Amino acid sequence: MGLKVSQEKYLLMRKNKIKKITANSTEADGSSSKGFILNQELQTDGKKMVTEIANFSSPPEKISNIYELSKLKRTIVNKSSIETKTDYGYDEKGFLNKIISTTIDSLQKTPISETHLWYYQPNGIPIRMIKLGDGLDTVNVEFVADSSGHIIEEYWFKKGKKIETYYYYYTNNQLTDVVRFNIKANRLIPDFVYDYNQQNQLISMLQVSFNGSAVIHWTYTYNLNGLRETETARDKEKNIIAKIIYSFEKQ
Repeated sequence: MGLKVSQEKYLLMRKNKIKKITANSTEADGSSSKGFILNQELQTDGKKMVTEIANFSSPPEKISNIYELSKLKRTIVNKSSIETKTDYGYDEKGFLNKIISTTIDSLQKTPISETHLWYYQPNGIPIRMIKLGDGLDTVNVEFVADSSGHIIEEYWFKKGKKIETYYYYYTNNQLTDVVRFNIKANRLIPDFVYDYNQQNQLISMLQVSFNGSAVIHWTYTYNLNGLRETETARDKEKNIIAKIIYSFEKQ
């Protein structure tokens, strides 16, 4: 879902001729978040998006997304001494079929690579993904789709043993719940719960920790052009943790 959301945001920026997005963050008491920076800028005739992120609790991060024919082809993430390059490959129908990530830590100078290979039915529904990594066991992921083509079940296998199961639920063709079985709690617990408005825009996301003890509730608002204007995070008791407000600069 992350790649899809990123792709949709990029196309929306191009459509609305947005050159730069900046953001301010406020704390629960209304004060500005210390050290917070979030800037996004389209460069190189719209073929490159550079995002700079920083906050008080973590080092600055720079993310460069490079596009070809409006599809994301490469992401370069620089944070402290670590650089991660991710290349995206697509088949002749335009479906994502390969993701290759390479991470280099300048302090260790030993690159670590991970590859995801996607396989599809003739109708474009994914049936399998293979995850390969340096020094890691191969993980096979199998997908089950419903009659509408929505992925409803996802099974992870390592050395022939099932290690993880996810369930996906939809309303009006929109993903509403991502759920998995929690062994410690001995029950199904959602990882994410989504809600949408009549324009099919995401207006609410519930993010649950794996043991179900921590919950963050995100709400979103949009301007008339469909660009996200605000993001507000609340804790389990619905107290505001932070609020991000976006500003837009046109070309």
